[in-house]
Parts: sequence; C-alpha cells; structure tokens
Amino acid sequence: MVRKGITLAGTVILDIVNVVDHWPDEEKVALIQRTQPGAGGPPHNAGAGLVKLRAPFPVTLIGAIGEDAYAETLIGQAQGYGLDTSAILRVPGAVTSHTIVMSSAKTGKRTFFHQPGVNALLTPDMMAAPAGSTAKIYYLGSPGIAGKLDAEDGWRVCLQAARDSGHQTAFELVSMPPDVLVRLIAHLVPLIDIFVVNDHEAAAISGMTVTRGGKLDVDAAFSACRKLLDMGVGAVAGIHHPDGAVAVTRGGETARSGSLNIATSEIVGSLGAGDAFYAGFLYGWHEEWPLQRCLELGNASAATSLFSVTTSASIRPAEECLAFAAERGLRPL
Repeated sequence: MVRKGITLAGTVILDIVNVVDHWPDEEKVALIQRTQPGAGGPPHNAGAGLVKLRAPFPVTLIGAIGEDAYAETLIGQAQGYGLDTSAILRVPGAVTSHTIVMSSAKTGKRTFFHQPGVNALLTPDMMAAPAGSTAKIYYLGSPGIAGKLDAEDGWRVCLQAARDSGHQTAFELVSMPPDVLVRLIAHLVPLIDIFVVNDHEAAAISGMTVTRGGKLDVDAAFSACRKLLDMGVGAVAGIHHPDGAVAVTRGGETARSGSLNIATSEIVGSLGAGDAFYAGFLYGWHEEWPLQRCLELGNASAATSLFSVTTSASIRPAEECLAFAAERGLRPL
C-alpha cells in the first residue's frame, strides 16, 4: 500500500492577537493598535501551512472545540484556508481553547495568556487517526497545555497507536520551562520519527547548548541532532533558529540552510513561524525530497509567514516560497 497524506492532531486554539504600542507595568495602560483573531495551535498552524504551500496530498486536522463563538471563528478560519475539519470534535458545554496574544509594537516580543478550555479534556481516543487511515505521517502536538494527556501519559498512547497503524510520527512542542519539557518529552523520543524543534527545545531535551551569544552554533546543533537520534528519534532530527536550520537523518545525511534575508522592519508578526517551518519541512519530507531541500522550504515557508500578524495567512505556495528565497538570498550559516 502506498501511503499518502498528513494527519495533524492535538491542541487547536483560537489566537486573539492584540498589537499594543508597548508592554506596560502592572496597573498601567497600553494602547491596542489592532486586534485580529486567528485559528492556531501547532496542528492547525502546520496543517494550514501545508495547505497554503499547496501540498499535493491530503491534509486532515484532528482536534476538539467547544460550542461557543470562539469555535465558530476557529472553524471558519481553518476552513477558509482549505483545511479538512471534518474530524474536529465539538464538546458540549466546553470552552474552546484560546490564547490572548499581546504583541508589543515597540519590541516585537509577545506575551501569551492561555485558557486551556477543551484541550484540558483531550484523551487519546479523541486524537487517534481515523480508522483505516492511509496517511503517511501522523503529526501530534503539543504537550504541556493538555492537562489530561499530560497527566495520563496520553501522548505516548497516541504516538504508539500511530506507529502501530503504519504512520511515520512527527511531534511538535510549545514553549515550556526546560524541566517541564524533559519531564513530558524525554520518554517519548523513541516513538518520534520526525522531530524538528527550536534551539531552546533542543537544548532542554538533548542537554546540549546549541547557541552562542544568541547565534546558532552549527557544530553544536549538529551534535544535538545526533544526540536526539541516539535518544531514539527514528528518522530525522532537526533544529531551527532565526539564523537558519540544521538536520541529520538516521542514515547519516546532514544538511544546513541559512534563513532568508528579511529585515526586522518588514516583520508584521512572528507568531507561528516555527510551525510554518515544520510545515515546509514536512512537505518536502513527505515528497521524499533531499534533506537540504526540506530545510530550504522550511526556512522559506517560515519567512513568508512573517508578513502577517496571524500564523498562516501570508504563507505562499511552495514554488513561490523557494523563488522568494532565491530573490532575497540567505544569511550565512
């Protein structure tokens, strides 16, 4: 059987992005310059990214929402991107998970206020790939914001079930303190085939520092990728950073690629840029591209995502992303 497609499961969230003139001290006022809601959460963001890249294979989203206005906004936006949302569950009486994102126009830094809502109720059976699924990849995220899955080893159950049913597994993280990441993730690594993380996550899980003076240390990043493979990652480990990305396969193939030359003044929002990178990488991996090309599309997809305050709106089709990368050029890595 030829497997085709990517199923993305886990914590779907409505992001309500507020761009403020500055971040205030407590009991002080900041002015909101604009507010924009956007469907979010790593599974949605990576799925929407794949659709925006015009992936030539099925992309299916699995998650749960409540029965409220947040749910209608989330579903409407996901469907607007072209995502298949038929596997999204509606849980009566539950609050749709949402995050208030405060993005400072002065510094570009973001602060998040998260309401776990229905994601705190998720169970492995709610996140399972559809019966008889012939998708090639099962992507899952994200630990730390789904209380029941976190407390009851549900992430392991989901990954094991996907592996047992013939899927390659991919796993995505969200920003958490290093000790929390280690507690939630370390035992799952042997069940992950495609593990792409940022520099902070890589350092926490591998125990190796991969930056120096804020810059990506390429040799250290390669070493951390190999450490993740030694810990059990099945196929490929990658690390992304604003400077660029590196990856190593279990077969020993290595690749590195600098990020695109995008001026800070051009960036509208960086929310979901890591998910956009993963979408580009997964597109190439699914299509069995060379590892170098996977990183190049990941970087290009992430770069185009920066031109919107939401996570996925400005991502371009894959060929346009790569053409944009050629036009802008890459930072040396």
